[in-house]
Amino acid sequence: MFYPEKFIQDQVQHLSGMIGEGKAVIPVSGGVGSTVSGVLTHRAVGDRAIIVLIDDGMWVGEVENMINFFAAQNMNNRLVDASHEFSGALNGIGEPEEQRKRYRNTYYAVLGRVIQEEKAHYLVRGTTAADIFQTEEGGELQDDALEQIGIRVIDPPRHGLRVIEPLRKLNRHEVLQVAQHLELPPALSVRKPFPAVLTVIRESLVK
Repeated sequence: MFYPEKFIQDQVQHLSGMIGEGKAVIPVSGGVGSTVSGVLTHRAVGDRAIIVLIDDGMWVGEVENMINFFAAQNMNNRLVDASHEFSGALNGIGEPEEQRKRYRNTYYAVLGRVIQEEKAHYLVRGTTAADIFQTEEGGELQDDALEQIGIRVIDPPRHGLRVIEPLRKLNRHEVLQVAQHLELPPALSVRKPFPAVLTVIRESLVK
C-alpha cells in the first residue's frame, strides 16, 4: 500500500542528502509532476531549490497563478519570458514533428542558459513511472536531455549536472495523492494550458 505521508518524508530526507549544500533547478510546467517535485525540493533545501517557469506563450493568467502559488509557499522562483523565442522558432511551421523538434530545441536552449546562470549542480525533474515506460519504448533518454542543454554528466556534481527524479517510481494516481497531502491547489493538476499540442511537449521536457 502507498502511504503519501511517508513518501513525502522519505523524499525530503533523500533530496536533502543528495543536494547537500548545492543548488538545484526545478523546471516546472504547472503540471502536477513538476510542481510536486518543486515543492519536495523546496522542503528539502529551501532557497537553494530554484523553481524555473519558462513562459513559452501560456494562457493569460496562467503564469500569474503559478507564480502566485510559488510566492505564497515562499519558494525561490524564477520566471523566464521566452515567449518571443518560441514564437520565432515555431512561426510558419505546420508539420507536427518539426514543431516538436523546434520547440524542444528552444526549450533546452533556454533551460541550459538558466542552469548555467544559476550555477546549479542538480536538475530535478517530475518524471513518473509512466514517463520511464515511454522512454523504454523509444522516448528521449536522460543523457539526451543533458546533451541538448549543453551539459554532459562526467563526474557530477564536480564536473557536471546531476539529474534527480523523485517521482520516477510513482504512477499518476500516487502523484495526485502526494499533491493532495502537499495541499497543492487542484487547478495545478487539472488545468488546461495552451497550446495543447505544445503543452504535451512542454510537460514531457520537465519530466
